[in-house]
Amino acid sequence: MEQPHYEIQSNFDPLFFTAQTLMRKRGYNDVCDILQYAKTSVAEPEYDNWNGGTYRYTVYINVPIKQYSAFDKGKITEIETLLGNTLDEVKQDGNCYFIIKITPTLSREDINWENIGGLQGKEALKQKLDTLRDILISVATGTRIQDKEDNYKQLQAEVVNDCRKLSLPYNNSYASLWDWYQKYKADLHTYQERRIYINQLFASTISYFEEEQQPQDMEIFVDLDDWEKVKRAVETIKNDSKIARHEEDFQKVGVLCREVIISLAQAVYNPSIHGETDDKGIQIGTNDAVRMLGNYINVSLMGNHNKEFRTYAKATNDLTNHLTHLRSATKKEMLLTMTATIALINFIGIIANKY
Repeated sequence: MEQPHYEIQSNFDPLFFTAQTLMRKRGYNDVCDILQYAKTSVAEPEYDNWNGGTYRYTVYINVPIKQYSAFDKGKITEIETLLGNTLDEVKQDGNCYFIIKITPTLSREDINWENIGGLQGKEALKQKLDTLRDILISVATGTRIQDKEDNYKQLQAEVVNDCRKLSLPYNNSYASLWDWYQKYKADLHTYQERRIYINQLFASTISYFEEEQQPQDMEIFVDLDDWEKVKRAVETIKNDSKIARHEEDFQKVGVLCREVIISLAQAVYNPSIHGETDDKGIQIGTNDAVRMLGNYINVSLMGNHNKEFRTYAKATNDLTNHLTHLRSATKKEMLLTMTATIALINFIGIIANKY
């Protein structure tokens, strides 16, 4: 059997979501509640020749300290075993298995800003970080080191001290601009390389200062009571989008949107009414949401007077399909995907008289 490549996040996420859904159905709500805050990554598999060849994946799950601290080490070990067994249960591939490693990670809500003077101290530290970053870039792109050295060394010492009080990760280890000079002269030969390097060096620390900008709650105004699967998925999409911070988080929401559209199509499409093939004679599969909804729209909005509605519905269907299959993932793309998905659900719900 071909190796499934679960180290690729977009391959692993559907399996992870299925495992969580199964565990929640079985009553492990406390486990699923902490997993929704987690950031996951999957290591390249280890291969051995046992039993015809086996791939062993290590899944790293980083959980914010606030959620992690609610469980003792024994319970964490139980959760790791439970999740590993559930992933093994729901996977489609018999030649692989999963080892789970759950570890605590510092999140914004774990930081006690009172240790450096509260919100004023937080703002002052952010300004110092921005200034240090600008100084490092400026001396690497033409400014004389002698003009900035004293200011840099003082700010660097203050920032190191504040970050230590907060237990905040800080990756800039250049105590002097001359130390930085040795680095960029040896390894970073263009201004662009130097800017990228410094921005990346500061990115993890500065991320703790970014404001929490939650997407607005997008409204479903059609009645989903008898579309239970769609209703549950929409709530999951809304919840996951609110805690999405990284590329893989945004990808998760895209996968969920793709799945909810399949559920929507399955809820309304009836091959005996809407046809078993599309207008090109292609057989419609049970998960072919684009063609299922395309046929549903054609039959439900027949006639010249519905031409514009058909055009809009098909365009929304096509756009949603495109967005949910994007390989890249940014916050903007996540929000566009959610908006298109919600619009499609509302539109199909109206056609189905669910208002």
